[in-house]
Amino acid sequence: MQEIPVVLIGHKDHGKSTLIGRLLLDTKSIKESRVKEIKEVDESDGKQFELAHLVDSFYQEREREMTIDTTRALLRGQKRNYQLIDVPGHAELIANMLTGAAGAEGALLVVDITEGIKPQTIRHLEIAKLLGIEQLAVAVNKMDKIFYREKKFEETTEKLREILNKIGYSPEDTYFFPVSAREGENVTKESKRMTWYQGPTLMEFLENEIKDPVSFENLPLRFLVQDKYFEGQDEILVGRVESGILKTRQEILFLPENKKVRIISIRDSESELKEATAGQNIGIALSENFNISRGALGSCLDSVPKVSDHLSGEIFWIDFPSRKDLACECGTSQVKGELQEPKEIKAGEKSFYRIKLEKPIAFDPQSKIILGKIVLKDQGKIIGVGNIK
Repeated sequence: MQEIPVVLIGHKDHGKSTLIGRLLLDTKSIKESRVKEIKEVDESDGKQFELAHLVDSFYQEREREMTIDTTRALLRGQKRNYQLIDVPGHAELIANMLTGAAGAEGALLVVDITEGIKPQTIRHLEIAKLLGIEQLAVAVNKMDKIFYREKKFEETTEKLREILNKIGYSPEDTYFFPVSAREGENVTKESKRMTWYQGPTLMEFLENEIKDPVSFENLPLRFLVQDKYFEGQDEILVGRVESGILKTRQEILFLPENKKVRIISIRDSESELKEATAGQNIGIALSENFNISRGALGSCLDSVPKVSDHLSGEIFWIDFPSRKDLACECGTSQVKGELQEPKEIKAGEKSFYRIKLEKPIAFDPQSKIILGKIVLKDQGKIIGVGNIK
């Protein structure tokens, strides 16, 4: 059954892990033996059982009562399955959030109605937009703490609509759900305590409103070279088909070398293949050997990526760079570059950027695949993640 990746975002302690735990428990997506095991661990720790502990995998997390790493859980629906991605809401762990959110088809923002909108709430929304996540819903959580009052819910959603509009999301196209993850209100079953709410439950939204992801197989061919080795006289390029379909006897173009070559054979770890599709890691033999290495990109001839030594777009700054010379990663390429803009950088904020690279690279501007995004590193440390426009 198809799995739809959905990332849960929001400020710390607003109930992301608890909401996932409720979804897993109510849909029987987690084994009873696992629930029993976690309850026993909590009891031995002298603590009350928490739904969030169904998600938090490490004992350290149960001790600190915070999610410290990206966690993925399989939610079983009636129509399809969902890969729920739980990411940290803590500012110091923002890099993990970026890793978790990349590749998600939709995002569910969780807001604690008793605390309201926090700076981290806004940052997570900005990152989701930056990463190209267009399908968004909002779960206004902990409604039980305010006795399920409609007026407070409407006041909170009105403020959220203003923020969404500023970031670039359409408030009219966004669903807002009043929920209590702890009590199970309006999560998988209609709430009897919020009869004023006439919309779908959160689970109904997932089943009926989240669109199926676009298949990367239907996009133009992009083959990312990771390594190479020699088998006798034949040079074998090892890499991943990021999008499209690669076939034997097909003529492709390698960039930035601008070299046309024909595919002689395709193989995986077990056998030779007639073709390889998006997501497969393979080795290919070419009609001729030439100087190509990690970072090169194989493309179909009728829809080629852009090649340039200048990149620009929007970037989220995790940390402040110690110098202008940075390492820029896009796909499997890593090239040194000089940051030209912005002149002033604030960690934890988004800005426009412009960087001049030492040599040209191939990329796909505004693409959902990895070739539309960059990672900037300063002495091996990730300091920024952004898109390419």
